[in-house]
Parts: sequence; structure tokens; C-alpha cells
Amino acid sequence: MKYLKMGEDKDLSVMTCVELKKLFPKKKIGKAAEMSLSANQERTEMEKKRLVWKAEGSSRKQAALRGGPVDHAKLVVELAPMEIRTFVIDFDHQFHRVFSA
Repeated sequence: MKYLKMGEDKDLSVMTCVELKKLFPKKKIGKAAEMSLSANQERTEMEKKRLVWKAEGSSRKQAALRGGPVDHAKLVVELAPMEIRTFVIDFDHQFHRVFSA
């Protein structure tokens, strides 16, 4: 797999969507939560604790392009080129008992 930066290829280095229902077609997804890359805390909690570094002589760079939040209704994740995101997905497991008489 090759990772392409934004603008590196006109067709392949664009935003893309990952449909979790298609990725796991035989599973019923109960919940999808975005986590830190190490998956030890939710991303929203991690963002609250993020440090802001100020360095002398550095100019403010343009923010990196990022995909949007998870669409929980459609279970779709948007990814930007070169973006890596981690999710914990809970599957609904329904157990059925089969009785024979």
C-alpha cells in the first residue's frame, strides 16, 4: 500500500469515505468510537488534554487536512490523504437458541 500526500496524485490523493457496514457486512455494529492512535482513550478526551507548543521564530503553519467525524447514523468515516485513525467498534451479538422437539 502506498500513502499519497494531498495533491500528489489527482485521482488517488483525495478525501475518501469508509463505510463500516460494507467493511463488516455480516456484523451488526452497535457503536463506533474514535480513539487515540494507541487506543487507550477516546479522541475527544485526548483533544482536551493536548498541549499547545509555542516555539520561537516559528510561523503558524496551515492546519493539516483531516477527515470529518464519524457519521453514526450511516456509520461512515471520512479519511484525508496520509491520515491514520483508530476506532473501537462494538458489535451487537444476538444469541438465538434453537430447540428441537
